[in-house]
Amino acid sequence: MAPTQRKVLHRGRAAAGVRALLRAACLLGIAASGAAPISATAAELRLPDGIVTHADGRLPLQQLAASWLRLVDAGWQLDLIAESKPPGTTTALPIVALRSPTPGAAVWILTGIHGEEPAGPNAVAAAIDDLAALGDTLPVVLLPLLNPHGYARNWRYLDLPTFSDTADGHSVGDSSHLLPDPAEPGRPRAGAASSPEADAVTRYVVRTSAAYPPLISIDLHEDDLVTAGYVYSQGELGTSDPLAQAAVAVLREHGIAIQLDGQTRFGETIVGGIIGPVTDSSIDELIGATSILVDGRAQAGPSAHTVLVFETPAKELPLDRRVAAHLTLLRRLAGLLAARPEL
Repeated sequence: MAPTQRKVLHRGRAAAGVRALLRAACLLGIAASGAAPISATAAELRLPDGIVTHADGRLPLQQLAASWLRLVDAGWQLDLIAESKPPGTTTALPIVALRSPTPGAAVWILTGIHGEEPAGPNAVAAAIDDLAALGDTLPVVLLPLLNPHGYARNWRYLDLPTFSDTADGHSVGDSSHLLPDPAEPGRPRAGAASSPEADAVTRYVVRTSAAYPPLISIDLHEDDLVTAGYVYSQGELGTSDPLAQAAVAVLREHGIAIQLDGQTRFGETIVGGIIGPVTDSSIDELIGATSILVDGRAQAGPSAHTVLVFETPAKELPLDRRVAAHLTLLRRLAGLLAARPEL
């Protein structure tokens, strides 16, 4: 499913190795409360001993983290965005980002906003070498697992396990507190962030956009309530965006059913498998926003040219096929961007 609920506008070895490598990494610490960044070169980022990952074939958290460290070995910066400890959990898990060595207009890649959508985080782990190569050509910001507790326990939101028509789950990507209310542009859609995690993640996006302004953003999702997927294109070109069109072609070539016309279950019009810009208070809307409100003051938004959100069907496909589709998509788009960065 999409990054936020579309119906609402306001809203043993591996673990030891991971700890040892992360201890040596330079980290940028940002508290879950949204405090200013703190240099933490001597800090240690821990995955708790004994953390258990939902058993449906998805990679364990420890294995995902080990894959990210290959980027650190390649000179990328590892940032600690927040320590996530949602209601009902007893241990904190890190939300991290990784940045390629050279700043500038960047490709942003996000996965794992919804914990019951494991294909994206697993595909990123498999595509690490491809992403490292892309980072040699273009600046890249990678947010590889934005909802680690959700991934570990197969919960969609921080506070709810599944999508609900009657309750608004707290999404880690909720950006309503930074996005202007369409009816009153001088006011945000919400007076405060819906969770400490959403506060920390959105502040990270805004801060990091200064040195790594998003040119292209890619957000990987799944939807277990549909049998055919589609692509949201939140950027300037909407349904005419060539990268969105290329992505639809890649998914169809890979045997992923795509709904080419009609409407989504949220009433959004689909043109050639693509939905144009929507107002949904998501992190994707934030990344594409030209104007935002921070601490009550208007300022320029990240203003990405292309913002793509991929919704692949999960209802009738095994996880390995879903991961393979996301992996193919990442590799093809990475290759296309490396060859034609003007896109």
